[in-house]
Amino acid sequence: MKAPELILVPTDMSVYSLAALQYAQVVASMFKASLMLVHVFEPGEPAAVNDASKQAESREDLEKRLRHILSKLLIDNKLVEHSIRIEIRYGSPAHQIVKTAKAVDADLIVMSTHGRTGLRHVMLGSVAEKVVRFSSCPVLTVKPEEFRELVDITKEDIEQSLHLTS
Repeated sequence: MKAPELILVPTDMSVYSLAALQYAQVVASMFKASLMLVHVFEPGEPAAVNDASKQAESREDLEKRLRHILSKLLIDNKLVEHSIRIEIRYGSPAHQIVKTAKAVDADLIVMSTHGRTGLRHVMLGSVAEKVVRFSSCPVLTVKPEEFRELVDITKEDIEQSLHLTS
């Protein structure tokens, strides 16, 4: 296994994806790797980047505005210790992330999960899950802090769950 030289970090501009970027920066520092941030714009995206007053703007203007928003997000959250290339793609997030990783020959994808479970997960699907399934390079998923549960499991818990004790 070779050390990663280019790490792709998908972002939907949520706090979850910022956590993945922080994690990616640590990995990049360890291996002296480059980082590339990719945002996939879905038509009809309800985010701040798609407000009603701006819907008629050209793709070029939209890309410019998205790059500005992402740059500001990086600066505001003090996430600019590395030089970060920003890529904007259009379409289905999972498909475009996998396609971008292949096109730029990424060695690793670091992305966050949103912690959805149950019916919401089934209905919305999971971009991270699809990327893991279809990516040709390794994918490191980062679970958001608020969804991490520290559970101490004892031998007795296991035995009780397996009905080995009475």
